[in-house]
Amino acid sequence: MNGILKRKLLYVKVRFISPLNVSSGENEWTDSDVLRDYEGNPFVAGSSLAGAMRAYIEKKKTESCLMGFSKPAGRQNISDSGKMSSLFISDLNFDGGLVYGVRDNVALSDAKTALSQSKFDMEILEAGAKGHFYLELVTREEDRATGREEEMEQELARIFQGIQAGEIRIGSKKTRGFGQFKIESIGEKNYMKDNYLEYADAYDEARWENCENVLKEWLDQSGWIPKMVQIEVPLQLKGGISIRQYAARKGEPDFTQLTDHGIPVVPGTSFAGAIRHRIKTILQELKNTGATLPKEYSEIIDIAFGYVDKKRACSSNIIINESEIKNAKQLTMMRTGVSRLESAVKDGALYKEKTYVDGKLSLKARVKKGKCPEDEKWIIGVLLLALKDLQNGFLAVGGQTAIGRGLFSADGPIRIDGKEGLEDTYIAEAIKNMRMNGGGK
Repeated sequence: MNGILKRKLLYVKVRFISPLNVSSGENEWTDSDVLRDYEGNPFVAGSSLAGAMRAYIEKKKTESCLMGFSKPAGRQNISDSGKMSSLFISDLNFDGGLVYGVRDNVALSDAKTALSQSKFDMEILEAGAKGHFYLELVTREEDRATGREEEMEQELARIFQGIQAGEIRIGSKKTRGFGQFKIESIGEKNYMKDNYLEYADAYDEARWENCENVLKEWLDQSGWIPKMVQIEVPLQLKGGISIRQYAARKGEPDFTQLTDHGIPVVPGTSFAGAIRHRIKTILQELKNTGATLPKEYSEIIDIAFGYVDKKRACSSNIIINESEIKNAKQLTMMRTGVSRLESAVKDGALYKEKTYVDGKLSLKARVKKGKCPEDEKWIIGVLLLALKDLQNGFLAVGGQTAIGRGLFSADGPIRIDGKEGLEDTYIAEAIKNMRMNGGGK
């Protein structure tokens, strides 16, 4: 027998600090509609939460962990073996007050022209959405006898730290700023032999209203080590910004700057596209000057920013958040197209645009710590070279860059893991490792 000794139930309240898209696979309203239940309310499936958590603790389905495992018969084990998950995860349900939006996406060539058949849109929940879900950690006799009970709680505590640090995200576009959330509170109740009858009402939300918040106690016990290097770049918008929303409402300008809750934002996809192109240019110039790259520059770009190639794929090792532009001034203007040959106004080219000027923002990027430190060094190094160009106004982001839009200047020093003045050291390390055997596999 391996009976249950304890059920530890946690009521976790969260707040999303970036947009969220967990797709249903339906395309009734957009190319990627948000997942909804039978009443039309959006939710995040427990399987999505479980997948993100399991990926973070870096345990395969054949490796023992609190999420369970299954190991088929093979050379080392005579028969099938496994263990069901000790952690049960509910769906994440939202508390109401949601703001829906639509994001347009398009892939661009190096010349900043749209690629054929690369336009799509997706439905999102804008930042600020609040919700809750339940976690139930089951302790069995074998877990207590082998010391696994404490180990499972430690693993769960590290998951909570990963969420708070922004290293665990859910939904699509996770590496481009979507799906980041923070835990606001954790309620905890334990059910054992002396109170097992109370478990019947354990999932009644009303019973958790006045429960003590034990979030700090969980975070203090984790022994957590970050799995990403954090980079923060304070920026000042020098002129205007033009990242357009095309779904204009009646009475609104034809084109408006992308916003979230009415606040202008620069999405992670826009930053990533500009930075990716600049890194490609930097690597080409380094190669032309005689530097020996650890890999072909196209392979370096694929490792850093991810790729999908038929049956092969790799997620981006660089994560770039969406950035709010604070204290920006709204500017509405009328524009028109002019014929270069006739110097006359083009027919049907008049339009109204709402943009934002000035303002400050902070670009926050993360680089995953891999098993090969050499790869990590050159990824951070070349990324910092591109970020320096962004700070110095040599790299523009968004549309209408030919008329001065999307340029920035430095609004403070670059911080790496909270420390200033380290970028030159990382850049020097990257250049030092630009040799054939410098990068890892």
